[in-house]
Amino acid sequence: MAGIKDLVKDVEDDGGVFYEESGIEAEITPGTYEATIIGLRKRIKKTTKSGGVCDLFWPRYRINGPDFEGRILRDRGLFRYYDAGSRNSNIHYKKFLENLGISLNKKEINGKIRYLLPLISLDMIEGKRVIVNVYKEEWNDSNGYHKIPVAKLVKTTENG
Repeated sequence: MAGIKDLVKDVEDDGGVFYEESGIEAEITPGTYEATIIGLRKRIKKTTKSGGVCDLFWPRYRINGPDFEGRILRDRGLFRYYDAGSRNSNIHYKKFLENLGISLNKKEINGKIRYLLPLISLDMIEGKRVIVNVYKEEWNDSNGYHKIPVAKLVKTTENG
């Protein structure tokens, strides 16, 4: 039969499973930082509040450098629209791809040039070293008021 010390030890030592409170990090100051793309969250073919259909992308960046080293931020969000009425808004997605050096195929239709915008995946962007602008984004929704730092890609620091 196990002694009380053995029973207590079993309860106290649970094999390394734990919850760690996140420490209070210094508020990241809006500005321009070097970073590395480390992740990508996306939602495909979602309907917007206005009824349009689009893909949404949120790259994740890890800040490099002495101030805020290792801090992880999400992108403000990129939209890739399907419906004809919103396609002019795809310019932001196109610029994101160009800033990362992702080549776009062109097609001429009725005398107009169309750039075919590929669906980005993590393997296309992960590990790229970039420059980002960080600012505070504020909004209200059903979960309340939010004010968080977000990043916007400026350019890649790599060739090609």
